[in-house]
Amino acid sequence: MSIHRLTLVSFRNHQQKEFEFSGGLTVIWGENGSGKTAVLEAIHTLSFGKSFRTHTQRSLIRNGESSFVVKGVFSLQGSRDEIAAQVNKHSGQQLKLNGKSLSGRTEIIGRNNVVVLSPEEQPITKGPPVKRRQFIDKMFSVSMVDYVNTLKKYSRVLKQRNAALLLVKENKSTVAELKHWDEQLVDAGAKLWLMRVDLITQFKNNVKSMIQRYDSSIQFEIVYFDEAPREETYRKQVRDALNTDLALGRTTVGPHRDDALFVWDKRDLRNFGSQGEHKLALVLLKLAEMCFIRDNTGSYPILLLDDLFSKLDFERSQKIVSLLQSLENKSGEPVQTIVTTTDILNVESSGLMATGKETKTYRLERRCNT
Repeated sequence: MSIHRLTLVSFRNHQQKEFEFSGGLTVIWGENGSGKTAVLEAIHTLSFGKSFRTHTQRSLIRNGESSFVVKGVFSLQGSRDEIAAQVNKHSGQQLKLNGKSLSGRTEIIGRNNVVVLSPEEQPITKGPPVKRRQFIDKMFSVSMVDYVNTLKKYSRVLKQRNAALLLVKENKSTVAELKHWDEQLVDAGAKLWLMRVDLITQFKNNVKSMIQRYDSSIQFEIVYFDEAPREETYRKQVRDALNTDLALGRTTVGPHRDDALFVWDKRDLRNFGSQGEHKLALVLLKLAEMCFIRDNTGSYPILLLDDLFSKLDFERSQKIVSLLQSLENKSGEPVQTIVTTTDILNVESSGLMATGKETKTYRLERRCNT
């Protein structure tokens, strides 16, 4: 998996800019505000249909402009994709694949995968349960079509049941009419839970493998269901929660309420982890995510590293680079890596530029965004 070319028009603070990427390592460096992270955002938008920093696509439009356009050329095992995304302040987003308009971002999910390691991702370990669910669901969705379809169906039924709950609460419908949505919810939710339990078990093994490669003395694990709740158990939970659901106007039990607990040295990482433990846990999770995607798709995703080496000490930086090298050596497959940094010396001292990879560098300068 690799990206060859990226074109930005009126995206963030870039008026018009084109990048060509090395199949190995590309380093984008410059001072804060020069638009480095925006390059990674644009690549992520072409991979997943939206930025990893904001859910408001219109906020990515350059000041004074009415729309942005990003285009990218990707390749995988001899095939070539050209993906374009345009967001207009008034008409919203349009995606195109090889010149053909798409109905939504689901059609590009899983085609050209990326993994982002950025300070913006730290809420995965520090934030509320929804951040961990989003991390898990995204990783599984890009890896297999069945998962994203099951997740979409469950989300759709959940939304419809919540709407029905509000109607009952407002005396515009009856409890009896909820049964239709209850059965659909249990059917879709039970399937989603089964898939999620199986895939998290697989991902746990990827995390264990990363720990063994990085430092076997680290005690870090993911705590989740050992097996999915039975369909009948789930159905009873939905029935028992009815009064609560009606009072709140929303569904309170199901896969959308899951949490995967991260445990570091036998303690809840979210509540008791140090800054260093949070940073290292995120690195291990993201490298395990790379391997999970490769195991399930046959190809490593593109690795996007946003100012990583300024946040880690010298020893940890070098260990991460060695870990990346060992993954490449084991598979015989290069991992295309795109790095942003304020100081290119941070990347050089990490050893990443001395790995023998073909390397390109871009220096960006800060310009007034008017």
